[in-house]
Amino acid sequence: MLPMDDTISPPACAAAESVKASSWVAVAVVLGLLWCELINQLKDEWWLNPQYNYGLIVPVLLVYLLWKRWQNRPAPTPPRGRVWAVLIIACAAALVLPIRFLAEANPDWRMLSWLLAGVVTAVSLAVVYLIGGASWLRHFAFPFLFFLVAVPWPVRIEQVVIQDLMRIVTGINVVFLQLGGVPALQHGNVIEVGSGFIGIEEACSGVRSLQATLMISLFLGELYSFSATRRFILVIIGALLAFVCNVVRTAILVWVGTHRGVAGIESWHDPAGLTILIACLFGLWLVSLWMMRRGSGSISPAEIEDRPVGVRFSWAPFAVLAVWLILAECAVQIWYGSHQTITSSRWAVLWPGSENNYKSVPIAPEAESLLQYNEGGGASWEGGDGHHWLMFFFRWFPGRTAARFVKIHRPDICLPASGRTMERDNGLRMIRVNGVSLPIRSYRFDEAGTPLHVFYCYWDARSSYENEASAVREDWSFRGRVRAALEGRREIGAQILEIVVWGYEDDGEANKALARELDRVVRVS
Repeated sequence: MLPMDDTISPPACAAAESVKASSWVAVAVVLGLLWCELINQLKDEWWLNPQYNYGLIVPVLLVYLLWKRWQNRPAPTPPRGRVWAVLIIACAAALVLPIRFLAEANPDWRMLSWLLAGVVTAVSLAVVYLIGGASWLRHFAFPFLFFLVAVPWPVRIEQVVIQDLMRIVTGINVVFLQLGGVPALQHGNVIEVGSGFIGIEEACSGVRSLQATLMISLFLGELYSFSATRRFILVIIGALLAFVCNVVRTAILVWVGTHRGVAGIESWHDPAGLTILIACLFGLWLVSLWMMRRGSGSISPAEIEDRPVGVRFSWAPFAVLAVWLILAECAVQIWYGSHQTITSSRWAVLWPGSENNYKSVPIAPEAESLLQYNEGGGASWEGGDGHHWLMFFFRWFPGRTAARFVKIHRPDICLPASGRTMERDNGLRMIRVNGVSLPIRSYRFDEAGTPLHVFYCYWDARSSYENEASAVREDWSFRGRVRAALEGRREIGAQILEIVVWGYEDDGEANKALARELDRVVRVS
């Protein structure tokens, strides 16, 4: 009789070493819970943010790639380092509770999305290693890692890429206009032409096409079984195609805007975007076909059928892990449910329709699609002292991802990209208006030599803001976000008020004028 060891000789030992059905059920439950939690964390960003709409199809592509790799899987081998794999699973599972605890109060914190994606991927790969050894880990690693292309980029990195791309695209279009005999000047991501100003918005930066082509490039490289070198080349070609196609698209829109105005841009915006996107993806597919290797070897179905589906392992640890995941989620919901309070101070705006030169300011379709607010709008008017005012107000009802996008579209982030220069941030202060305390952040910008004061209020229904300390809790630093979780304050609705005024040289005079305007427009409801 041969001694027992870790050696497997398929197919002789296939029946003895095949994984039991109960073990497969335990693994499926654990991985299902983890992947459902991750998809639930990301689905709002995929659904609401057009930049990441492509993420909705990534889980489907992940399943397809796993199925494709299953067709030519290698023979399983016993894992040599079970202890390390179990330790990785245990540590990763332990992180689920703090990640979910923080994410419930901070649904927009993308660092948590990356941490949770790392946890889920690590557990999945460790389970694959325990079932099939190193051969299976190498074989099935790519589909799980591929999912990371659907995780939203960290805000700082994303904003740097977006702002740089917008400036580059704007500069190229200015050159095109000048070569075409149209006088044009660049102000940040705004082009000044004879008919007015044309802004290059985030949707025109090309970052959306860049991210989508990155996903498609990686998928096509896996679909056609390219080598690592060819996959890298395909990714580079995809990025270049996305950039060139986006430059062509913006050039068409800018040219239409200089000759037909804003109305012309709106009529051409969606058709041009769709046409260029299809051209980009079709071109990338043609490049992948040109690069495709011929006669790549694959394992015949007959050989696959004789292989065991994995090395034997116990289902009990996975059952314990499934119970832990369920208990962790229950604990998070109990914590926030016991701390949830809604402030009794409700307020809204009364649009100052009787002011001089009052007119409604339409919200750009791109901004409306991005913010996904329930109520809101914009207006401009002329104050009694002749200064020009601009106001925007947006409200999100409970149950919506109220702060998911507005926190990364603040004046200090967006206005510098439009050619304004921020001179100083005057910080946050509480202003008592008609019985309600509003946390107002003040900024001073320079717009072509004219002082521009911006007052920004983010008001969350989960806080009363009776004093400055309660408003400071709403800072979006690491400490502030952790504090929100410890206090059990999750998103239950919010509203934004942003007021802009031109021409005040003195900050004190601008603040006094703001107090007068707030007294007119803010009403407790």
